[in-house]
Amino acid sequence: MSQDEQESKNQLATGALETLFADPPWSSKSFLGAGVTTIAGVGAWMNDMMSPALARGGASFMGGFLIGWAIRRTVKLAAIVAGILLTLLATVKMTGAIDLDWAAIEASISHSLAWAQGKAEGFKEVLTGYLPSAGAGGAGTFLGFRKK
Repeated sequence: MSQDEQESKNQLATGALETLFADPPWSSKSFLGAGVTTIAGVGAWMNDMMSPALARGGASFMGGFLIGWAIRRTVKLAAIVAGILLTLLATVKMTGAIDLDWAAIEASISHSLAWAQGKAEGFKEVLTGYLPSAGAGGAGTFLGFRKK
């Protein structure tokens, strides 16, 4: 393998990683502010200056922010993959290479969406149990999803 081929492979791997973490959540001012708030709250709690409510609120915001950011990335990737699959499926269908049973495909998709919705509800219940401040977690999720 020549050095040029090796360099192009390294650049491809680095480019994929950079794309994944382009505009990371920790570059957001609100995320950094919540981190500072959490650290200050833990420090004040350890010195018996105040209750751990400030630390819990900041940590909940940060957790929600990361969840919203991850959801946005996942939805974006799922939309791209679904578009590619639908394009391939339409191409194969148009060429006549396969004959599809659309009723069975629709039933399978409906079943999969119902399963995913049930899992998402369960995940939401687990998160609300672990995030001490649901309001801060919800605000963090909203802002994390909006982050560009």
